[in-house]
Amino acid sequence: MSIKVLVSDKLSEEGLAILQKEKGIQTDVKTGLTQDELIKIIGEYDAILVRSGTKVTKEIIEAGKKLKIIGRAGVGVDNVDVAAASSKGIFVVNAPEGNTISTAEQTMALMLSLARKIPWAYNSMEKKEWDRKTFEGSELYDKTIGIIGLGRIGKEVAHRCKAFGMKILGYDPYLPEEQADILGIKLATLDEIYKNADIITVHTPLTDQTKGMISTKEIEKMKQNVMLINAARGGIMVEEDVKKALVAKRIAGAAFDVFSSEPPKEYLFTGLSNCIVTPHLGASTGEAQVNVAIETAAVMVDFFKKNVVRNAVNYPSIAPELYEEIKFHVSLSERIGKLLSSLQDGKIKEINIRHQGDKAGKAVHIMKLSVLKGILEPILSEATNFLNAPIIAKERGIKVNEIAQEIDKDFPELIKIELVTDKGEISASGTVHQNGDYRIINVGEFEFDFKPVGNFICVQQSDKPGVVGIIGTVLGNHNINIAEIQLSRNSKGQNAMTFIHVDGEITDTIIKELTKDEKVKNAQLVKF
Repeated sequence: MSIKVLVSDKLSEEGLAILQKEKGIQTDVKTGLTQDELIKIIGEYDAILVRSGTKVTKEIIEAGKKLKIIGRAGVGVDNVDVAAASSKGIFVVNAPEGNTISTAEQTMALMLSLARKIPWAYNSMEKKEWDRKTFEGSELYDKTIGIIGLGRIGKEVAHRCKAFGMKILGYDPYLPEEQADILGIKLATLDEIYKNADIITVHTPLTDQTKGMISTKEIEKMKQNVMLINAARGGIMVEEDVKKALVAKRIAGAAFDVFSSEPPKEYLFTGLSNCIVTPHLGASTGEAQVNVAIETAAVMVDFFKKNVVRNAVNYPSIAPELYEEIKFHVSLSERIGKLLSSLQDGKIKEINIRHQGDKAGKAVHIMKLSVLKGILEPILSEATNFLNAPIIAKERGIKVNEIAQEIDKDFPELIKIELVTDKGEISASGTVHQNGDYRIINVGEFEFDFKPVGNFICVQQSDKPGVVGIIGTVLGNHNINIAEIQLSRNSKGQNAMTFIHVDGEITDTIIKELTKDEKVKNAQLVKF
């Protein structure tokens, strides 16, 4: 069956070509759709790729019954209801690198234009005036720039400011000091930046925390000659407050490439001789438009063809090379989760994920998501995936613990999952060998060695003669072939557990027949 991708905004031909050349992916380009028109057709599609024009609202997401991924060809995802997508298990991906250079260069262009008063000098020359005195500017050399947000773009701005001989203060609560030192950035608090910076530029996403973060209150802490630049997201600076400061000459200048409303409902800054405005040109280079289209299209291909999630804003992305290293651990984690989900009894209260080994350590966060998906998917009617599994677990009050410890010296790479319910506890362990072969090695106190792939019957029985015969007879009567059988016991004559790998489908009737004999305590179908 073909995967259908809807491209609802204009995309470069280079990006479209990546999707169109893939077999099994049907790409439909339908631009200029209204919300109602999009709602009517979105149910046909597995993915939608947008730029800034299309608003992917909650209503569209609700109507997208087949949607698995939303791609934004650009950095910001303000036009996508990420929370609604996450609750439905839909991945939202962007192109964080494609327009990095173009936005950093736009920031520098605004900075230089503001410092050297280039727009007003040009306008004067257009009037055939020669006025050098009025347009005396200031150098960037030896000035202090405050960069708020040191992600990809913020770092590129810092790199260029360093070349201009500027002193760089940076604010980013997630950037390690060692990395800042390498970049030539002195980490500072916001108040330190407000107090000491000659130029302040913001490079953060628009969030509840960053919305309106620079207002009159913050401006009052700044130097009289400070210049403000926003080429990130409209709304980070309170535009009305900045205008008041510009008119009152409380600050020297400002430059805006982005606005809280685009296009602006009110052009606040027209006619000011100390403010530069541009119509959101940060990513408006030919190179950037091609790059973001290529990046987003490639991410979608990887998603559908390789089951790899990159550049997700609502899911921890994983580099392809790392995924190749840990993919067997991820698969094993999910399958142990499925096993425990099939065998558990009662309401799940807690999940403990214990792991040992270098690769298991690298994969632990993705393993956590895999375990949750494996446990929840068989017992819930709603669609469960790596994305919404943590949300579902939290809603149900399930506590998840990750524990790194030495569990078994005989296995360099080991994953042990413990499932705690209101009726007891059950655990299972697995290992990944150097060749990528992954195996279940124990369930509770019972030792095994089998690969969890295919349909299995797990039989819990008394360790008495005849049980294997009962199993074989029942399956034979239903023309079910046994591919593999493994039996383990805790001690002679006590309890035993058997895993039977079968070729056919197992019905409820077969399970009931297996448990008719008193020696068989329980039988469960486990689908890996």
